[in-house]
Amino acid sequence: MIKILFVSTSTTVGGAEKTLYTIATLLDPSRYEVAGVVSLKAPGAYCRRLEAAGFATHTLDVPGRASWKDVGRLAELITRTRPQVVHAFMYQAIQMCRLVKRWHGVPFTLVSSPRVNYRTRALWTKLVDRLLKGSDDLLIAESKASRDHLVRWLGYSADKVRVIHNGVDVAGWPISRLERRQKRLELRLAADEVLIGSAGRLDAQKGFSTLIAAMGTLRKRPVRCVVLGEGPARPELESQIRRLGIERQVMLLGERDDMTSWLSALDVFVLPSLWEGLPNALLEAMAMGLPVVASAVDGVLEAVEPEKNGLLVPPGRPGPLAAAISRLAADPGARTRLGEAAKETVSRRFGLIDMMAAYERTYAELLGAPVPQKPAG
Repeated sequence: MIKILFVSTSTTVGGAEKTLYTIATLLDPSRYEVAGVVSLKAPGAYCRRLEAAGFATHTLDVPGRASWKDVGRLAELITRTRPQVVHAFMYQAIQMCRLVKRWHGVPFTLVSSPRVNYRTRALWTKLVDRLLKGSDDLLIAESKASRDHLVRWLGYSADKVRVIHNGVDVAGWPISRLERRQKRLELRLAADEVLIGSAGRLDAQKGFSTLIAAMGTLRKRPVRCVVLGEGPARPELESQIRRLGIERQVMLLGERDDMTSWLSALDVFVLPSLWEGLPNALLEAMAMGLPVVASAVDGVLEAVEPEKNGLLVPPGRPGPLAAAISRLAADPGARTRLGEAAKETVSRRFGLIDMMAAYERTYAELLGAPVPQKPAG
């Protein structure tokens, strides 16, 4: 039995947090024991879900930058739970786990999942990362693009960085005609209106200002847009929507628990990000058979093949994005063709079963334990 403790900077709604939740709840209980999940920040949606599922959760309530006292509290918790593996997600959690291992001398195998936010860290935080990175036993990147960034730009040894693509449960994401009808009635869509949508944290990286600008050029077209997510850029995005006079065309709906219902309501999914790892929201939309328009950046290129299972546009440019949206809005046949191909891509290459098998093999290999067999098919 391999005992694993998960440590995350936060447990709010986000890609890294969702991956952690998925791994923790789906590990084979006959081979892996989850010692608990630690959130450095206040409890978020995934912390509450883990508690409801019977998992032990711990919150350190670190207000901003962590202090030595916070590191000590984490060291005490790890010492008490005695995991063989600590799997840390995102920058702050990773650095604190490294300090616990290096300065407090607590023995454990450290697996780090830095995710895409490493690309926007301040210089001093990258220097801290460089000083402490020798504490990791393995880093896991969600895409080849993220792995290349860690190796090429941050100086990690190539043999210590492994790619495990995000995966989604295709069987669990069917389009619901009833929910589609209900959501579209809720928005009071006209019969001829096409609904596009996007999802993610409202910050600069996700490129929602580019999407809003694109919608401003489509104000006379029967196209409406919803954005699911919350974040610090909301006031700025709301101001942009008002300035363009497109309050009816673009709606910021905040965080939603009923993601599948909203995906069912969409005709097109848009990912306008300026940079990315391999976003779960994109894979989930593709898994439901939605045609996608996405920025041609980083890990997105590992999932979306232009004109085959989606459309790619340059990041940060409203014109090409508006043109791609307009093209799909006017062509139901293209939407169906691209959506079917997108679903097939996820089923073949980004399945949840394959992702879980890869994580389980990785944990076992690090400890020299018998490696679980890859599932057939």
